[in-house]
Amino acid sequence: MIAGLSLLLALAVTLPMPLSLAGTDDALAVLANPAGLGVRPGSEFFAIYNFRPVTWDQFLSNTTVLAKAGPLAAYWEPEPAHYGVALGAGSNGLYSGLRFRHDSLSRWDLSVLVRPLKQLSVGATWDELNHGWGRLALGAAVRPIGNRLTLFGETYLVTPLRPMVGLEAEPVDGLKLGLKAFFSGRAEDVQFVAGLSVGLGKAGIGASAVYEPRVAGAFLRGGTAARRAFAFQRGCYLEIDLNEEIVDRKPGFSLSSHNVRTSWDLLELVSRAEKDKNVKALLLKIDGMGASFAQLQELRQSLVRFRAQGKKIVVYAPSLGMGSYYVASVADRVWTHPLGDVTIPGMSMGTIFLKGTLEKLGLQFDGTRHGKYKSAIEMFTEDSLTPPNREQLEAYLDAPYDEFLNVTAQGRHVSRDSMEVLVNIGFFNTDEAMRSGLVDTVCYHDELDSLLKKELKGLSKVSEKKYRSEVASNEDWGKIPAIAIVYASGSIATGESRTDFLTGSMTMGAQTMVRAIRQARTDGRVKAVVLRIDSPGGDGFASDMIWRELELCRKKKPLVASMAGVAGSGGYYIACNATRVFALPTTLTGSIGVFNFKLVTEGLFNKLGARRQVVKRGEHADAMSDLRTMTPEEDSMMQAQVDHFYRQFVQKVADGRKLTFAHVDSVGQGRIWSGLDAKRVGIVDTLGGFLEAVEYAKRLAKLKECDYVVLPKSKTGLGSMVSDFAQEQVRKVLE
Repeated sequence: MIAGLSLLLALAVTLPMPLSLAGTDDALAVLANPAGLGVRPGSEFFAIYNFRPVTWDQFLSNTTVLAKAGPLAAYWEPEPAHYGVALGAGSNGLYSGLRFRHDSLSRWDLSVLVRPLKQLSVGATWDELNHGWGRLALGAAVRPIGNRLTLFGETYLVTPLRPMVGLEAEPVDGLKLGLKAFFSGRAEDVQFVAGLSVGLGKAGIGASAVYEPRVAGAFLRGGTAARRAFAFQRGCYLEIDLNEEIVDRKPGFSLSSHNVRTSWDLLELVSRAEKDKNVKALLLKIDGMGASFAQLQELRQSLVRFRAQGKKIVVYAPSLGMGSYYVASVADRVWTHPLGDVTIPGMSMGTIFLKGTLEKLGLQFDGTRHGKYKSAIEMFTEDSLTPPNREQLEAYLDAPYDEFLNVTAQGRHVSRDSMEVLVNIGFFNTDEAMRSGLVDTVCYHDELDSLLKKELKGLSKVSEKKYRSEVASNEDWGKIPAIAIVYASGSIATGESRTDFLTGSMTMGAQTMVRAIRQARTDGRVKAVVLRIDSPGGDGFASDMIWRELELCRKKKPLVASMAGVAGSGGYYIACNATRVFALPTTLTGSIGVFNFKLVTEGLFNKLGARRQVVKRGEHADAMSDLRTMTPEEDSMMQAQVDHFYRQFVQKVADGRKLTFAHVDSVGQGRIWSGLDAKRVGIVDTLGGFLEAVEYAKRLAKLKECDYVVLPKSKTGLGSMVSDFAQEQVRKVLE
C-alpha cells in the first residue's frame, strides 16, 4: 500500500521491524545493511513469528529464522520460500557488506557502513544490482546523548523520494523501544512500525507491529554476547573460588604450569560486583590461594570498598594462613571446616649465604657494587647478615606485619595487642580458633548452602562463571578511547620476553617491552598508559632501554606506574620517570643501586684435574672471563663503571620524581623500602593499588569510559613453548 513499507517487505522478512541502514549492527543487519554484520563478533540467532491467522498445517509459514556466526549471516522463511545469505567485513569504523537473496528471483546487494565518530553513522546499500543496475539507498544515524538514544533517517534515491525516519531508545537497561515512520506523497499515507524488546543478557524477547495494514508479531533472540539486561530479578550473592595463585601476568607454557588467575581479573570482578545493585553479598571460598602480600592487600582493599556499599561478605575456608586470614578478616562471617585450622605465626624473611659453598667448590667471587645496602652480592661474599642488610630487612618487615595486625584486629573487632597475642600463639585448631574469635562458625561443605540461606536471606546464588558471561558487550560506535596496560613482569633481561620451560619463571625482555610501549605510544586510540610492575630488576642496560621508551611515551601521553609485590632495582628504574607512581604499603621497592660480578672457576677446574690456558691480545682482554680475578687496576676501572651507572640511576630518579640528587642518593645506596616508607621518603607518590592507578590514568586522560589494551600480547600454549625455547637457544649461542 505504501512505497516505503513495500520496500521493507521486499527484504522478505515476515514481520516488519524498525530497522536502520546506519544503526542496525546485530544479526538483523542481514535484513537492513549487511555491512553491519562486520561490526560485532560472536554468534546470534533470531526466531521471528508473525501473528497472522493460519491453519495448523500452515503454522511455519509465519516464521522467519535468522542466524549469524561472526561476520556471516543468513535468513530463511518457508512459505513462500525466501532465503538470503550475507557477509560483512571491516574495522576501525569502515565496513562493507555483500548479500545474496532469493525469492522468485535471485538478487545481489552491496553495502557500506561508515562510523567516523561515536555520535555519527552513515550507511548505504545498492540493492538488486543484477537487475537493471538496481537502486541505491542512503541513511544516516546520530546519537546525541550516548548509546541510549539513536535517531535515524534514510531513503531510496528514487524520484519522488520516500524518506523514512525513526528512533531507538533504551530508557532503562535492557528495555528498548523502536519507532519508524514511512512517508509517501500524501500525509494521510504515513505508516508507522513500532517495536519493543526486553534484553535478558544473552537472550531476549520482543514484539513489533504495523498499524495499517495491521500486522504484529514477536521474536526470540539468543547469542554468545550479552546485552544489557532488564533488571527485574531479585538480589543475589556472588560465589568466588579463590583456589589459585594470583599473578599479574599469566606465564607461558612450562613443565611447572599450574592454575593461575590475574590480579586485574579478580579486582575488576569485585569492582563490578560492588557497583552492581543486584549483587548484595559475596561468598569467598578460599582454598589454596597464593599471592604476594601486596596483591592480597589490593584484594582486601577492594573487598573493603564492597562492604562500604552496605553489602555482606562471607568466607568459607578449610584452612587459613597468614595471607588468606588477612583477606578473610574483612568478612562479616568467617566459616571453616570442623577439621580445619588457622595458622598465623607471624612473618619472616630469610636469605642464603653461599660463601662457604663457593670455597668448597673452588669458586671465587669477584665483583663490585655501589650502595652499602645493595645486598644481592652478599650471598656470595658473606656468611651472615651484615648490619646494613639486617637494618633494611627489619625495617621492611614492619610494614606487612603491622598491616596484618592492624586490619585483622579491626576486622575481628579486637585490639591490636589482642591480635598480636594470638599471632604469638600462632597455631589454632578449629575449636581453639572459635574460642579465640578468629572464626565464627564450623560446618562441612554440604552444610554451607543451608547456612547461607539463613545468613543471606532471600538472595539467590550466582556462580562467577555465569556472572562473567553476563557482561554486556559495548554498544558504542566508532573507536572507543583506550587505556593501555603494559605488564612489566619478571626479571629484566635483553632480548625477548620468555618463560623458563622448567620452572615457569618469567623474564621481561627489553625488546618485547620496547615494542609494546612504542605500540601504546603510537596508537591514537590509547590516551594514557599504566605500567604495571612486578619485577626485582635485572640487567641495567635492558632496564635503560625500557626507561628510554617510557620517557618518549611520557612526553606524549600520561604514564602511570603501578607497583605490585616487587618493583626493586631495575623494577624501580623503569618506574621512576612516570607521571605518577603508585605502590601498595607493602610493596618492596627502591633498591636504587648497582652491582656487577663474575665467578672465577679456575679453582673448580683445578680440583677436577683440568687446566685452561688463554692467548690474548690486549692487556685486559680476559678481564671479564672466569679464568682469573681482576687486577687492582681492572677492579678500579670496573668500580668506576658501576659508580657511573649509579650516578645515572640517581639522576634519573631525581629528575623523574622532582627530587634533588643528594636526597635520592641518601635514600638510595641499594636500600629496599616498603611502599609505605617509599612514600614517606618521596620515591613513591601515592599509596594505592592497580585499580586506583587505572582510575588516575583515566582522570588524566579525561575519560569517563574507556576500553583497555593489554600489552605485550600474551603467548600461551605449545606455540609459546616452542617460541620461548627457540629464543633461549639463540640467546645462548649469541652469548
